[in-house]
Amino acid sequence: MSRKQLMLAALAGGALMLSACGGGDEAGDKDTIVVAVAGPMTGENAIYGKNQLAGVQFAAKQINDGGGVESGPLKGAKIEVKSFDDVADPNQGASVAQKICDDDDIMAVFGHSNSSVTLAAMPIYERCGIPLFVSYSSNPEITAELHENLFRTLIDDASMGAEMAYQAGREIGAEKVGLIASDDDYGTGLVESFEETAPDAGLEVVDSIATTTGQKDFTPQLTTLRNQGVDTIVLLNTYTDAALQIKQADALGWDDVKILVTAGSNTPELVKIAGKDAVEGVLVNAVFDPNSSSEGVKSFVDAYSADNGEAPGEANAVAYDSFFVFLDGLENGGEDRESLISQVADTESFELPIRGTFRFDENQGAAVDPDSPATALLEIQDGAFASFTP
Repeated sequence: MSRKQLMLAALAGGALMLSACGGGDEAGDKDTIVVAVAGPMTGENAIYGKNQLAGVQFAAKQINDGGGVESGPLKGAKIEVKSFDDVADPNQGASVAQKICDDDDIMAVFGHSNSSVTLAAMPIYERCGIPLFVSYSSNPEITAELHENLFRTLIDDASMGAEMAYQAGREIGAEKVGLIASDDDYGTGLVESFEETAPDAGLEVVDSIATTTGQKDFTPQLTTLRNQGVDTIVLLNTYTDAALQIKQADALGWDDVKILVTAGSNTPELVKIAGKDAVEGVLVNAVFDPNSSSEGVKSFVDAYSADNGEAPGEANAVAYDSFFVFLDGLENGGEDRESLISQVADTESFELPIRGTFRFDENQGAAVDPDSPATALLEIQDGAFASFTP
């Protein structure tokens, strides 16, 4: 039985009376494998770091509860998870990366959430030769060239922006769209790929407006797009800005204008901030669709919800899956930083609990299948994220 089959069987059977991470051994003991999760654990972006941490912790608990690593030179070892707060700041991210590198007990790191932080931390991880598993930073520059120690399991902004354009034109039925984007790596990358794909998707991009960091009043930008006759507004930013923009658009009485948001807004926090009434009918690009009928998704959602008392979000799911790339490397020969990098890099494909078969491209980013979209379209209905039905 494969690792994926074993995991699904455990999830479906309710074998989730999980022990605490680490199994009681001290960090650095031969029976303990220490991994780090780096991301914003405080501040307005904390939901991303905390959710990724929870996803990795949940996976580690399942492995520990099942007796530890199943095979390989570290068979039987338990997983201990340490967290590091980068507060979504590149300078702090670099400092965190150095701390992780200097801790010889840490075999691998999962993170960071923000692309700008990942880009700042990457060279440090590369110099110390620690495996870096990136599941939520999507800027194309991260895998523009090969970094032997870096493995990204999320599609990049070029693919994500293109898929959002196709969703807007072919699924939502938009014709004249206006873009509002954050003035950072995330927003800039999405704008570029969206605009490049728009003509092929049958869209006219009427205007693209960048907002500034810390901005709270978006009424002028919204009004500008409204006056230009757009039928759909695409918000290319994270949930904190998107929630305020949705709330302010609702206050303007925009019942006839559709709103599409990024995967970065695929979180219940969007509903909490904007308000249930304001987000009704908002469309969401999603890397993870909790409503999927696939066995992997259903099993994960049920098990995670039972153990945590709440349904998983997107960052939980993508971090959880990325853990099993790391685990595959351990079970097939990895026993330290160097051998783990080599083992993961040499593996042709992985069977992940949620996504199923997964492959890296030549630069160790997520391979894209042109015949199979990597994202889904959700619609917020009565405060919940439901699958979109045209």
